Amino acid sequence: MSTSEFDDYKVDHLFLLIGENPLPNYVAAKMLLNEGGTAYLVHTTDTEKSAKRLQTILKSELNGFKDVELRSLGDFESDAYYIQEEIKLKLESIESGQIGLNYTGGTKAMSAHSYRALFYEEIEDKTNKIYKRRESIFFSYLDPRRLEMCIDREDNERVHIPVTAKLLSVKLEKVFQIHGWTWQEQSPPIYTPELPNAAKAFAKLHEDEKLIKLWRTWCNNVLREYAKNPSNKNNWLSEKQLREKEELSNLPLQVKVEKEVIQLKEYQAINQALITLGITADKLSLTTVQKQGLKSLESVCKWLDGEWLEHYVLHQVQSIPQNLYIHDSATSFWIKNPRNPKNTKFQFDVAFMRGYQLFVISCTTIERKSDCKSKLFEAYIRAQQLGGTEARVALVCCASPTDVSALETEITNVLNPTPDSSNKNYKLVVFGREDLGELTEGIAEWIRNNEAK
Repeated sequence: MSTSEFDDYKVDHLFLLIGENPLPNYVAAKMLLNEGGTAYLVHTTDTEKSAKRLQTILKSELNGFKDVELRSLGDFESDAYYIQEEIKLKLESIESGQIGLNYTGGTKAMSAHSYRALFYEEIEDKTNKIYKRRESIFFSYLDPRRLEMCIDREDNERVHIPVTAKLLSVKLEKVFQIHGWTWQEQSPPIYTPELPNAAKAFAKLHEDEKLIKLWRTWCNNVLREYAKNPSNKNNWLSEKQLREKEELSNLPLQVKVEKEVIQLKEYQAINQALITLGITADKLSLTTVQKQGLKSLESVCKWLDGEWLEHYVLHQVQSIPQNLYIHDSATSFWIKNPRNPKNTKFQFDVAFMRGYQLFVISCTTIERKSDCKSKLFEAYIRAQQLGGTEARVALVCCASPTDVSALETEITNVLNPTPDSSNKNYKLVVFGREDLGELTEGIAEWIRNNEAK
């Protein structure tokens, strides 16, 4: 669809109802407000901070808006009389120009009574009040299921205009900014995958269940044993300690399994993966791996211990054909806890934007179904908070095909309003170890299944 279709429904005065997720309000303002127009952000006490953030964002952008006004309902978000009076008060001051209401956000009461106040014009006579329909007011709703803007028409069917990725692109940073979330300054998102060729080799070895277990055993019993902080096993040693510890220049590439010592380099896939890291001997040096392009020895530890998967996934996302219009992607999002900025509130592994739609991918080298399920639903909750109902979530893991199928069935039972429905739910998808080799194609298909129709 062309932008000219939106031009037919743009207005000079746009009322926006602010709810828990201000992203649809941002989209509506970008698509429906004329240059030189004014947005009115109708909010409650609970959504005042969100409204003020959105006001600041819209004013700061070079979008030609005349003004962005706040209209507070206080604690009267369900009071029909108060809502209508607040809307009418603003209407009385508007002397000219096209008026519109986008009722995507806010409470149901806010939507209903704002709509009513704008739809009917009150005419008073001596005995009673008479109402007549206002002319030329556009009412719109951003449909999260179909990714389309719906324009209501009283005497005809709605107009449906898809908000395609080609029409509107919203940056990841903008989505976080809209919600007032910021990432740790010392750990900003990574937009370029690290050691993508080596990550591809590690993905190859993780297609084999036996090799998955061997590499995880080595990470747990060798890498972590030497490189973790003994007083706090959740943290790696400091960079200085990692550099000074001699054992980390000669880590044995062997593991003990049921009293048998297994040499990892005897397995071709593991050997090939290690070669891509510059490791050709039977010992692993963190310094040697760092020289391949990692910023620190701690980064080496994290990469070997599983972060390679995040970089592999990011590389696969960035390899998706351009005609799918992915315009922003990154890995390693460490979001500040606003109550204690030194701590992390939560973390995203990989995320990308397609239009205004957020896609989040949780990554884990874990095989166990229960752990995979936990990772997936944590990502789902965070993605919904950020991207709303439009957000989509995937899990890339090392689970078996049987467990992947079971996970998807459980997800369907939880998320489908009618679990016995034959319609597949594409909001969440799981990629297991057998999908790693063709992950670009798998993610691309997932995107197509979620396209605005």
